[in-house]
Amino acid sequence: MRIPVSCNKDCGGGCPLIAEVIGGRITKITDNPLKTQWMKGCARGYNAAKLTYHPERLLKPLMRTGPDAVLKECSWDAALDFTVEKLLEIKETFGPEAVVRLGGSGSCRGALHNTSTLSKRFLNLFGGYTETTGSYSSAAVSFATPFVYGTSNAAIDAGTLAYSELIILWGANIAETRFGPALLSRLKEARSRGVRIIVVDPRKSRTVRSLDAEWVRIKPGTDSAMMAAVIYELDKRGALNYGFIERYCSGFEEFNDWLNRAPVKNARWASDICGTEASDIIRIVDAYSQSHPVALIPGLSIQRTLGGEDAARMAMVLQSVTGNTGIKGGSSGANIWGPMPHSRCGKLGQLPEDYTAAAQPIRKRLIPVYTWADRILDGSLSPPIRAAYNCGGNYLVQGADTLLSRRAFKSLDFSVTHDLFMTPTAAESSVVLPAADFTERSDIVFPEGNFLLYSAKAVEPPSGVKTDYEIFTLLSERLGFKEEFTGGRDETGWLRHFMQNSEISDPEEFMSRGIFYGNEHERVGLSEFVKDPEANPLQTPSGKIEICSAPYEKAGGSPFPVYTNFKEEGMFSLITPHSFLKINSQFANVPSMTDRNSGLLINSSDAAALNISEGEPVILSRNDAKIRINARLTDDIISGTLCLEAGTWPDISADMCTDTAGSPNMLTSSEPTMPSGGARTHSTFVKIEREA
Repeated sequence: MRIPVSCNKDCGGGCPLIAEVIGGRITKITDNPLKTQWMKGCARGYNAAKLTYHPERLLKPLMRTGPDAVLKECSWDAALDFTVEKLLEIKETFGPEAVVRLGGSGSCRGALHNTSTLSKRFLNLFGGYTETTGSYSSAAVSFATPFVYGTSNAAIDAGTLAYSELIILWGANIAETRFGPALLSRLKEARSRGVRIIVVDPRKSRTVRSLDAEWVRIKPGTDSAMMAAVIYELDKRGALNYGFIERYCSGFEEFNDWLNRAPVKNARWASDICGTEASDIIRIVDAYSQSHPVALIPGLSIQRTLGGEDAARMAMVLQSVTGNTGIKGGSSGANIWGPMPHSRCGKLGQLPEDYTAAAQPIRKRLIPVYTWADRILDGSLSPPIRAAYNCGGNYLVQGADTLLSRRAFKSLDFSVTHDLFMTPTAAESSVVLPAADFTERSDIVFPEGNFLLYSAKAVEPPSGVKTDYEIFTLLSERLGFKEEFTGGRDETGWLRHFMQNSEISDPEEFMSRGIFYGNEHERVGLSEFVKDPEANPLQTPSGKIEICSAPYEKAGGSPFPVYTNFKEEGMFSLITPHSFLKINSQFANVPSMTDRNSGLLINSSDAAALNISEGEPVILSRNDAKIRINARLTDDIISGTLCLEAGTWPDISADMCTDTAGSPNMLTSSEPTMPSGGARTHSTFVKIEREA
């Protein structure tokens, strides 16, 4: 039997797949043959059954009870009753805001089985909670984009790259982070046509190799300096699109004054900052001046730094002043993912997270997700956070500063986690509830692109395992708002309800095929504005693209994007990219999905200066935290920068401050980039030394 599925995970993909099922068991996962020629899955989707049938799947609830306070298996009734008892106790003592909502990436693309939406809906009906705002992925660029464009609807469909004459991937490792099932294929097709592709990155990534692209080295956190230099050098050549600037942009004069103010922001200035040859920066300038349209695709990495908001804004300015915004083959330079200017494909509904007819007022407090641990521990909140509801998150691995996150989580009076496995976060929880995987439930999945996917239940979940929707339904029943939570529908009822008023004329065909295509596949964000800016002004004070923004200055930043040096002298920069074999920390417990080349990447010349040999164990440290890891010497990373892939579950030694598994968030800081309050995990400054 061949059943359509899609991962519904926080992987940047959203791929149409088929599960082959024999005797009630998945034997293979492959691409759905009804996909377009551009779509292709990846190793994570093809190997998803390794999670479904993992020998360490949680099969029974666990509860921390008894004098030894250890997690022990228990019945569902006992676990759910205890959860309700503790949540009500904390609510009555401190108020509902004493419960913080964590998680959300366990399943994030589903119309129904969305761990973020489900937990918000439940906690809203509970009476309120403390919500974590922003995201670890894209807080800085999501914050900055509306100040420049007045909207977040500034993405492009991958199909528009067919019109590009030049593509620049700035900190974007598409071969590993995906961002839709078609983007890498479209890039490969463009390269095969002879389109020039330049990758700006601290390391020679899998993307550089797979596309045979040009690699320009850059120090982490200096992207805004290099982009500023490109704009300056183009201006000196008279190669900016001054007509576009005059008609569509506001504030270029103020920004240009900064470019020409001492020190002048030329290629030589940026070369010293970025660790890049000035000739390589001029190579980008030449490429821009000789090509149109140009698609600049910035990765999320450049905005996960101190000053990441300005790196994100500078990319938007670069595209705007060169006239590449809002046209086919160009790009806005904004978020690599995000909503498009048209309505959602199929006009499909999804589960509302807010229930407006709740019997009691909803009390909600907001804190930036990047600082959740600090806000628990610093005593600044009233009422204090005393409980965490964690649905589908592994914050003690993926959150910044692992030791701080552990202290914060352990300080709570109560915590509950839904998960498939005993993750480090689950292991510290008061209650652990075993959740179903995407292969064990049906859902409609929103991918990157103008199409929808139906992910059918391929196999039954193991006995004792429930979907997140079932878990919240049972809790809601105990709390007296089951009807409000479910809306009187079971899971199948909700999915059919979503399709009722949609453009899906034949739901049965959609569910059997697993894919529904919208009409447009070459959409361009901001295109209506560029076609007629008077009829379609932007929602900015000027109605134009705001290179200089008074509201942004009021929010706490520079009115126009600038470069600020945050590097700590005498320290190495540590970057922590995703692995092509993991989805954040998922698959970290599958040995066959561990990169055989894992370890710490260090530039060969840096290693020689430190007398470090290939494969030798080294110690990375920041403050009191340390990582013991084997070194891998390479010329494919810029000097002064180290690279350790994210997602590994830490193995913290008896001294409680040293990790021996290679989990980089041991060393990251929970101090955010401002004013967004977003992640700065690529602005991590560490010491490295040979193991004594």
